[in-house]
Amino acid sequence: MRVSNRFLYYQLVKDIDSNTEKLFKLSNQISSGKRIERPSDDPVGMANVLIYRSDLNAFGQFTRTIDMANGWLSRTDAILQDVDDLLGRALELATSQASASATSDTRNGAADEVAEIKNQIISLANSKYGSKFMFGGTQTQRSPFLNVTSLDESVATMSSSAPGSPSNGERYINTTDNHIYEYNGSTWQDMGLVDNGTGIMVNDQNTLYVYDSSSNDWIKEYRGNQTSFYVKIGKTDTLEINLAGDSVFRSSQGDVIMSLLNLEKALRDNDADAIRAQIGNLNNSEQVVLNNLATVGARVNRLDHTKSVLAKADADTKERVSDIEDLDYADAITSLQNQQTIYQATLKSASMITQLSLTDYI
Repeated sequence: MRVSNRFLYYQLVKDIDSNTEKLFKLSNQISSGKRIERPSDDPVGMANVLIYRSDLNAFGQFTRTIDMANGWLSRTDAILQDVDDLLGRALELATSQASASATSDTRNGAADEVAEIKNQIISLANSKYGSKFMFGGTQTQRSPFLNVTSLDESVATMSSSAPGSPSNGERYINTTDNHIYEYNGSTWQDMGLVDNGTGIMVNDQNTLYVYDSSSNDWIKEYRGNQTSFYVKIGKTDTLEINLAGDSVFRSSQGDVIMSLLNLEKALRDNDADAIRAQIGNLNNSEQVVLNNLATVGARVNRLDHTKSVLAKADADTKERVSDIEDLDYADAITSLQNQQTIYQATLKSASMITQLSLTDYI
């Protein structure tokens, strides 16, 4: 086979370029520490790396969500601890003022303190985490509880017309004029409007309403809902992080706010029997708070466990990525030295074959 000078020069330049490219690639790998810099370096390896990187991004997002949820639940725990302490103080007051040695003056003084305890608990029930109200269910953009300044006697119903077949002393709220009416045995007596912030329990709804004089309207004291919201802490794992306010502060097993309102009213009425009746209600309310504290603790434990699992998965995945794409420096340096030798040999060979001084500068 006849080899022309043109072909010979072409092949020499091609070999030199190829060796130079290999040197450049090895040099870049050593500088970056990565064996795979583009998909063509290892298509299968790069595909696996991309999958693992997607997993790592998900682990990072789940971890951030867990940190947020932990913050929310830690704040919830602190609030419930404060509520429990305040209920404990209210229970002390109820016990002391239920005794025969208590007087109307001591009971009025205790009523003032109970009113402050109630106000503090309502403020805690309206706590926010960031920009969200915590105890309104999914109604997170408005305070879930209205403040009740005083408690009036309950009514049977709310209606635009008087109930039929009433009993003596029965009361209802007329929704047309928002006045309270009371049956005296023969006719309905208009008792007029109540003061702003007065709360009344509507028995057929088992709901506490608060009168708002600015709008001349009765508003439900709890304005949230019972809907829970969840956060995603794993690919198929979610966790409920909120506690609906009516399950904590207005539970049928122990109504925190109503117990305090009834206790305050009983103290102001100087009614020892009514005061004693609230001791059991306060104990029930405290138990509801303790049960919710246990729920919060269980959720925090679950978050901590999930976070530790994610941390291990993150470390394992990073190790797999490293095994695929990271460079073996000892092997790379040896390859670089070999390639340098080959490159020098190629230049020497080209110089000898062509006998052209110009080759020395290629």
